[in-house]
Amino acid sequence: MEKIRQLKRQRNLLLIGALPFFPVILGYLYVQRARKKREWRRALDTFAGFHGVQADEISGWLDRHRGDIRARLTDGRLAEMLDKARRIDPILPAFSPKQRILVQPLALRGVTFMVNSILELQERVGRARFDTVLVTSDAADQDELQAVLGAVGAPDDGCLVIDTSREGGIAAPPDALRVHEASPHAALLKPQELETVVFEFIRAASARRVIIADSELGWGIFTVYGRALAASAQIEALFSARPDNPFTNQNFYRYFDQLDTVLAASEEDRDRLVARFNLCPEDAARVVAAGSGAGASPRRSRDVLPLIGGTDEPLHHAEPDLDISMVVTVHDETVVTAASMKAANAAAAEAERAGFSIEKIIALDSATDRARACMKQPVYEDWSVVEVTDRDLGRTRNRLVRISRGRFVAFLDADDLFSENWLAQGATVLDEAAKRGEKVIAHPELNWIFDRENAIFAVTPQESPAYSPVLFYFTNYYDSLCMAPREAHLELPYVSRDIPNGLSYQDYQFSIETIAAGWTHRIARDTIIFKRRRDTSLVTESRDSTCVVRQLDAMAVDKVMGLGVSNAARDTG
Repeated sequence: MEKIRQLKRQRNLLLIGALPFFPVILGYLYVQRARKKREWRRALDTFAGFHGVQADEISGWLDRHRGDIRARLTDGRLAEMLDKARRIDPILPAFSPKQRILVQPLALRGVTFMVNSILELQERVGRARFDTVLVTSDAADQDELQAVLGAVGAPDDGCLVIDTSREGGIAAPPDALRVHEASPHAALLKPQELETVVFEFIRAASARRVIIADSELGWGIFTVYGRALAASAQIEALFSARPDNPFTNQNFYRYFDQLDTVLAASEEDRDRLVARFNLCPEDAARVVAAGSGAGASPRRSRDVLPLIGGTDEPLHHAEPDLDISMVVTVHDETVVTAASMKAANAAAAEAERAGFSIEKIIALDSATDRARACMKQPVYEDWSVVEVTDRDLGRTRNRLVRISRGRFVAFLDADDLFSENWLAQGATVLDEAAKRGEKVIAHPELNWIFDRENAIFAVTPQESPAYSPVLFYFTNYYDSLCMAPREAHLELPYVSRDIPNGLSYQDYQFSIETIAAGWTHRIARDTIIFKRRRDTSLVTESRDSTCVVRQLDAMAVDKVMGLGVSNAARDTG
């Protein structure tokens, strides 16, 4: 007891001692809060300006949208769907009125700042494409940098110099893109966020040649996204013959094997680098002087996997003879499948009550023995079981689409859950769109992440004023657990993953390609997809491997702002 009393006395003394500082602390917190509000307002104004709407329209729509969803989750149809799903899987979290409803691209400050930042950079270069991009900074030796600049040309020749210096700048052409001057939002980004922005800016510029010349940001990009960048462009780097150059010392060893060409300022510097690292003749051939045909060496071959697979499967049914094909894909899921299958059966029964015919397919993709045992139980005897060995979400889905009989195809991963009304509501959206002659893909209204994480994303329809195609540089609006007409999948099959080259997210690319082809992504009101985040999954594997979606022409700097805007009227009501 004496020890407790002593601790209490110490606590009281600390509180008394800190009392004079409370006004200072409160003042600091107030100033920080006011600063963040000003930053957010400026960000919203910038975002609205780039998209041709008023900031008040966007904020008003967001407030109404979130408020409506919150009300229906508290006491409405969404609350009913959540309650039914929680009876199937009690691990699903209850809804708290205090929980945030996240709406992309304005869900998180960092994402909004990234969207604005890349738009500012693209606007500064007049939304032009460049054949060559050189990324440098004030850390570069000016004589060596000038040698490279003299070899690669000027913007009029299709070359863009990106200066990543925070202050001062470099002795580069006056029309160099100085990142921190061109983009006020760049200063608000974390280092890796800024690396992602500049990386996607380079890809959007459709550069076929990328040169890193003593830029910490440039090397950060290459460290994280080098494999993906090398899949679409020739990658070169300036390395100094000066032994005190930190970039040469740090990165020559690390990245020599991944570069197409190593640049030196002169023939003498080239010879010094070859001698310094005792390069064999084959490696020495890749080190060239900047003024002697730099970049003329052929690009090194990359083992990039085939773009599309699974389409070798014959089309089993030339014309659909059912309404909905529901496909559950399984690889190594075991005990978690019980909740998923119960939810799928409940959704199928609800769709049948609404008058839709259902085909139920279990796709065992290189399934483990335990997964196969789980899915071949008598309780699932009304499901068709198809065995495939694609080991890839895209190839498997392409194959199953060609086997399916439904007008509409709805996929479910074996560890996720549908809300009971998803199939019926999704099919209704597609039916109504077909009657109007519209090309529509349906999505649940909410994408609820659970298990390892807990987050609610309200899916953003293309018709909303918050829709921005620029978000696709950084993340996907639309989850793969959609419902689409079979013709959409046949027209635009999923691409394959290529983790070794840093390329993944087939559903992400499907969203972009379908929008570019004139399909509109629309939500089905009051529906939910519950996405389980386990310790390992395709999403976490791709994220942990720093993968990105493939470089797409629809996302090019001179096309991206029109992606999906022409085929979706804005709804600000």
